[in-house]
Amino acid sequence: MLVQVRSLSRRCHALMHPQFLAEGQRGMSLIEIIIVVALLGTLMAYMVSNLVGQSENAKQDQVKLAFGVIQQNLQMYRIHNNKYPADLKSLVTNPGDAKTWRGPYIEENKLKDPWGNDFSYESDGRSFKLHCAGSDGQMGTPDDVNYPESDAKAP
Repeated sequence: MLVQVRSLSRRCHALMHPQFLAEGQRGMSLIEIIIVVALLGTLMAYMVSNLVGQSENAKQDQVKLAFGVIQQNLQMYRIHNNKYPADLKSLVTNPGDAKTWRGPYIEENKLKDPWGNDFSYESDGRSFKLHCAGSDGQMGTPDDVNYPESDAKAP
């Protein structure tokens, strides 16, 4: 019985101590750790740079979806009042000159772009144009988003 216990003890000892530990190595050297940390840092930097680019693309797509929602609400306003409003705030509150205003047509927070800026809107009552200043908040720069399909004319 004593022989069996010693044999079992040796097997357990061999299982708990892998071969490389038995040869004198106890872990990773400082250089190996530095290399692993550098590789992880490089990988993380690459991933973060890709995520930042995807975030901007997602915001551009969000602007296009917002244009669609605003356009639908402008169409509803035009159906009720026979013209497009003078400004986007008329979709939220009655401008006073709309006799058959049935709003609010949209929530006020939907009149801001993903960067927190107001959408730009132009109308002559028969057609309208929507613009977004983009991430820099300034019109006339390369990151602007325009909605040319919104040049819809009233019949």
